[in-house]
Amino acid sequence: MEVVMRQPVAADLGAILVIRGGAPSDEQIGLAGGDAGRAVRFRDGLLRISYDAPTIAQTTLALRDGEPVGLLQAGREMDDAISMRIIVLTLRVYGPVGALRMLSREKARQRVSFGAPEDAYHIAELHVAEAWRGHGIGAAMLEHGERAARDSGYRKMSLTTTLSNPARRLYERAGFRVVETRTDAEYERITGIPGRVLMIKELA
Repeated sequence: MEVVMRQPVAADLGAILVIRGGAPSDEQIGLAGGDAGRAVRFRDGLLRISYDAPTIAQTTLALRDGEPVGLLQAGREMDDAISMRIIVLTLRVYGPVGALRMLSREKARQRVSFGAPEDAYHIAELHVAEAWRGHGIGAAMLEHGERAARDSGYRKMSLTTTLSNPARRLYERAGFRVVETRTDAEYERITGIPGRVLMIKELA
């Protein structure tokens, strides 16, 4: 069955939460101080805050038989400025003391993070529902993103991911190559992950 792509609407938020849900990543758990439950509550709270009109405009849902099974967020780099709603969420999930500790851990993550190259079509998020992994959904979304990049006149694409992410193999098969690696001892202590990479694909 063909993978169909469409832009989500506000009513798709529940499906988006399912696609991006499941077990939290090692990075999310580490930033939550090892508390997986808090990592999930904070992640889901951020998703509810972040899926406003500009975010939805840069998001594509992948569907099989009408069921949302994947999500791609790409285009210009998203604005991740800290809003009052995020501050309130952080305090609600972690409490005042926990929020300060979380901020310290977040600083370690920032040291291994990358901004999107200004001249690249940036893939900010790519997620496949757990039950559909290994069925070609991720590859189909990358192909969709590449067509959108070419149609918009971009000559390269970019993405960032952790050194331990198994999806790196998918990105490499699609033509992305690591151009920079950042590691940090504190980040590795917190998350168990040495660092993150910036990957680029040149579009001929």
